[in-house]
Amino acid sequence: MARVLVGTAGHIDHGKSALVKALTGTDPDRLPEEKARGITIDLGFAHAEWGGTVFSFVDVPGHEKFVRTMVAGAAGIDVALLVVASDDSVMPQTREHLAILTLLDVKCGVLVRTKADLVDEETGAVVEAEMRELVSETFLEDAPLVAVSAVTGLGLAGLKAALSAAAAGAVLRDPAARPARLWVDRAFSMKGFGPVVTGTLDSGRVRPEDRLLLLPEGRELRVRRVEVHGEERPVAEAGERTSLNLAGIETADLARGMCLVAPGSLEPATLLTVDLTSLGGLEAPFEDGLAVRFHTGTADVPAKLHLVAEGDTAPGTMEQGSRAVAQLSCREPVAARRGDRFVLRRPSPQETIGGGRVLDTARPRVRRRAPLRATSVAVLRGDDERAVAALFLSEAGPAGLEVQALAQRLGIHVEAAAAHVDALAAAGSAMRLSPTLAVAAAASVEMITRADAFFAERRKAGVPTLFAGRRELLGKIARELPEATGEAWLAMLAAAKRLVVSGDQAGPAGSAASGVADEAGGFAQRIEEAWREAGFEAPRNLDLAKALGTKPQVVAGLVQHLLKTGALVRLSPEIIAHAAVLAEVDAKVATRKGETMSVGDFRDLLGLSRKYLIPLLEYLDRRRRTRRVGDVRVVE
Repeated sequence: MARVLVGTAGHIDHGKSALVKALTGTDPDRLPEEKARGITIDLGFAHAEWGGTVFSFVDVPGHEKFVRTMVAGAAGIDVALLVVASDDSVMPQTREHLAILTLLDVKCGVLVRTKADLVDEETGAVVEAEMRELVSETFLEDAPLVAVSAVTGLGLAGLKAALSAAAAGAVLRDPAARPARLWVDRAFSMKGFGPVVTGTLDSGRVRPEDRLLLLPEGRELRVRRVEVHGEERPVAEAGERTSLNLAGIETADLARGMCLVAPGSLEPATLLTVDLTSLGGLEAPFEDGLAVRFHTGTADVPAKLHLVAEGDTAPGTMEQGSRAVAQLSCREPVAARRGDRFVLRRPSPQETIGGGRVLDTARPRVRRRAPLRATSVAVLRGDDERAVAALFLSEAGPAGLEVQALAQRLGIHVEAAAAHVDALAAAGSAMRLSPTLAVAAAASVEMITRADAFFAERRKAGVPTLFAGRRELLGKIARELPEATGEAWLAMLAAAKRLVVSGDQAGPAGSAASGVADEAGGFAQRIEEAWREAGFEAPRNLDLAKALGTKPQVVAGLVQHLLKTGALVRLSPEIIAHAAVLAEVDAKVATRKGETMSVGDFRDLLGLSRKYLIPLLEYLDRRRRTRRVGDVRVVE
């Protein structure tokens, strides 16, 4: 059975609540003060079924003091009922409510002239003409107009038929399209059950025992029981008026404006990038820094408006009736996601001034010196989800985006975001740096350029294209990235043969297995041979450089490389020896295994002066070839 959410709209005392009661048999005014005063001051709810469709009605207050409550009720409706009283005609809140419905992108509705029994046909015709003039060039321009009387029942059958026709043409929510989210519009305690919240499930499905996250505070709650229109259900689906009995929280901690979402599907944000349309007829144009009230779902938070530069257009003011990209800096985190509709109201004087659609919930503040490109604005405003995913990845650069973070930013399931990444990878515009991390393909070009620049700088400093430590390399080319991301880039660049990685060392493409470029390999071999022949009398870098016909810095760099590879061994800060020379020492000392020897004994055995002997013995101690006992050593 089809389920459609219908929202009333219109001026105070124009008969909205009476109309809902006449259609459903339920009085939406539930509060004693509403019944006593005869006016609606909070949201009311009722439902009825006819023609194979369940109609859920949200009745909103019409008084100007309760416009923010009206906005909360109008969020997410499928069909609007714009109500005008026959004895009053179009009034200020009629106009404001119509503007709000338009900003919230309601697509269809029905015009209703109530209290038709109180006026004659001529007066009724004048009111209807004024109604048609009001909705000219709006989504209600071609909507049916029905005259009714909630007292006599006049026109109710025709109104039901008009609602059925509107419902048939409404674009209803696909429960599978997005993760579950319910904006809370009421919270109360039910005897025997505990905390209960109600709201319209604007996406996804909810079942008993589901775990949901309460935003913005981030507390995880368990769903005990699910009801739709007072009837227990095994599942509630997108578009349905839903009651959830919750465990893990007190009723006092729940309030309108909070949001329940599937865990991991949404991160509350305080800075939103939006597509904004300003209304005409305002007292003043929008200015950068304007204080506003931001309404989305049932949330109502104070915010500051920041106009954004697009291409060569500098932000300053936004003219009435115009459209622009802007950012909203909210004083409190909001559980908004891409695609959400919103309304902006000016706190003083209180008036609805504009609204639009959320484009991005994770974009940093756009500065005047770095405006949004026109092509980026076009993609953000468009409906091509994959193109938006590509834009987000491109803007993320080498840091990339976790697939789950991309899903949150797009407002979709992780599986759908992963499918976008795979499709972009197949087209050559993205790739997975790890199973969960996606990057734009262009980011690899940037990382290759960084690595090439790193090794070029080493050459410029007089060091051949030697292997560098992984940490040193990552500190230069991936300093701003998490360690895991930097390591993933090393693995990717090595797999693409743009780097040579060996253990904890990495070198440029074309490096030999020895760790030096081909042109330096001969130098390294000759330096190693010179050190081996010198024994403990180390050759000077200057002498080696002259013999090789190169710079002392090149020799110094190659000596460091030979130390890293183990061909040379540092005995002390000043003394270096060849590994083969030390192997000969090991062999000689091994012939005295088990003996206790003095420094003089070692001098006689090895033929070394004290300058070299003491560092050598300390080296042998470290390697546990000898064990010092007082002034003597035991050969192990």
